[in-house]
Amino acid sequence: MNLSIEVFLQLLANEKCQTKDIAAKQDITIRTAQRAIKEIKVAFDKSVVLNQYFQLKKIGHAYSIDQKYLLDQNQVLILIKILIASRSLNSTELPRLTNKMLDMLTLQERDVVSESVMTERITDNYLTDESFRIEKMGQLEQYIYHKQKIRFVYTDRYPSEIPNIETIEMLPIHTFFDNLYFFIIGLVKDTQEYRTFRIDWMDKIEPIHLKIPMEHSKYHDHGRETRYEAFGYQGKKTRIQFEYYGYMEYIQDIFPSCKVIKTIDKPNRFPFSVKVLEIEVNYSDGIKLWLLGETTILRVLSPKSIADDIRDTLREGYERYLE
Repeated sequence: MNLSIEVFLQLLANEKCQTKDIAAKQDITIRTAQRAIKEIKVAFDKSVVLNQYFQLKKIGHAYSIDQKYLLDQNQVLILIKILIASRSLNSTELPRLTNKMLDMLTLQERDVVSESVMTERITDNYLTDESFRIEKMGQLEQYIYHKQKIRFVYTDRYPSEIPNIETIEMLPIHTFFDNLYFFIIGLVKDTQEYRTFRIDWMDKIEPIHLKIPMEHSKYHDHGRETRYEAFGYQGKKTRIQFEYYGYMEYIQDIFPSCKVIKTIDKPNRFPFSVKVLEIEVNYSDGIKLWLLGETTILRVLSPKSIADDIRDTLREGYERYLE
């Protein structure tokens, strides 16, 4: 192998090296090592492609190579923490992915990040379903990119203790992550409607080489719709008004469409003024779950049908404690 390439690889593998380190590793003279370093610098200066991805740095008497296309220490740290907290990958995928991210760093940076996330990484905190998501997500994105219709077997475990198993044919539109799970939304052949599926419940995914009539002008803009949804559920567009007794920014982060209608004079055991807020949502079981989870700090005012639904559900839950 060319000596300059050998030195280049040595610099990539080490945080920084002096010419004497290079000479000892390659079994060459210091002058020859200096010449190899110079050749690498000239190659970087002349090549737009190499200069785009690598930078030869000299600090004191030591040389190092920065890999511009890799994530830096802070980026790797925050992404690993988000990945672990999301609990979205299984016990094989998560360590494999986080180790690859750590490999982007220098030895010292790797130690800093590893120390920071050590307790989270060794905690057995994975989802019950050990399905492999990364490969399946990649496969589905290929179908989406090529506008390829697909068929798959779907096991829906939400409706009852006995799963509902069906074969679905659809045009996949968009994948997304919400509240622990990955989902895909697509235009289903039989109903000609958009429907959302949990990706880990999909099996035997295959492309369909048959023509399925579908209206492409109804393209679902999921990037826009996510601001109106919760927990991967779809629903009907609705405006909900409620009294709110908590921290405003929390609502604004979850529902960017949130509007303050007015501030009202009501007692509040929390240190905030009471406001009437309005959010525009696709009302679904997901939004209902969110409202029920926040009943200590809000009271739904309208629409009446939703206010009644929340009240009746809370009463039903309360009565369970009277048994």
